[in-house]
Amino acid sequence: MTHEPSSRDWHGAHHPWSYGPRCFLWLGSDIAGINFLPLATEMRAWLKRKGNLSLVLERGEEGKGGYSNPYTFSGASLGVIFSRVVNSWHDYTNSESIDHDEVAAEIERLRIYNEVVLYAARFCEAVIKQLLYCTQVPEKRFKGMALGALLESPCPSCKRANGKQPHSVSMVGTLAHPFHLCLEFEHCAMDHMALVNTLRNTEAAHSDIQMLDIRTVAESKAQLAKDCDEVLSGFLHMLSHLENLEQCMLEDLALKGDAIMLLKLKGLAPEDCNFDLVPGQAVVVQKSGD
Repeated sequence: MTHEPSSRDWHGAHHPWSYGPRCFLWLGSDIAGINFLPLATEMRAWLKRKGNLSLVLERGEEGKGGYSNPYTFSGASLGVIFSRVVNSWHDYTNSESIDHDEVAAEIERLRIYNEVVLYAARFCEAVIKQLLYCTQVPEKRFKGMALGALLESPCPSCKRANGKQPHSVSMVGTLAHPFHLCLEFEHCAMDHMALVNTLRNTEAAHSDIQMLDIRTVAESKAQLAKDCDEVLSGFLHMLSHLENLEQCMLEDLALKGDAIMLLKLKGLAPEDCNFDLVPGQAVVVQKSGD
């Protein structure tokens, strides 16, 4: 089985957006950090044996400086679970497994392969949603979306209009657009995400699954090594695009946070701290009454 992403045209519209107040960690009225972790960046480094994965154990209290992004917690948890699955794949394919017969080896092949595909897709969903959570896009728009819908889905406003053909919206493209990452996402990253989503939907998340193919233990292990290596190689490449997006948002928000705190130190009145934080643009003070 060869897993190669098929290239397709993506037509989802990219809507303009701004950051919301929950993009920052707040310590009282002061900005203490950014309300998401670079999960894709960390996972890519870990898969290349160059870093560690974060584990967030406690949701921060409002105004106390801790993370309040729910997808940061779920994404970090999915990341460490995924790391265990990857280690299981590596250990099993490189072990003797003298206690496994042909049937047991084939069952283990399917179990590990399905977990690799399933957690790869779930991890991508969490990475994207924790970034969306930092925007003014209402959470109800994306909370229940699976990976495929985040890539492209009908506009919910158009769906409600009687007789109107809905246009498509891409949540992923919307995030990438202000940072000029559209082309790399639409011509590469989104194809890889679509493949992971397809594999998850057809082989790992619903009633369909690959058939057992009883053969020698060595042959089952070789198939597992090959299939998971292909999925993880594509996943690693896809993470490089998500890493670019994370790093752009982190840098952008760090600059905005510093600018806001400097304005406050210079005496900006609290009533004038109502900023429209447009990605990629400088902080603009909106005077009260404007």
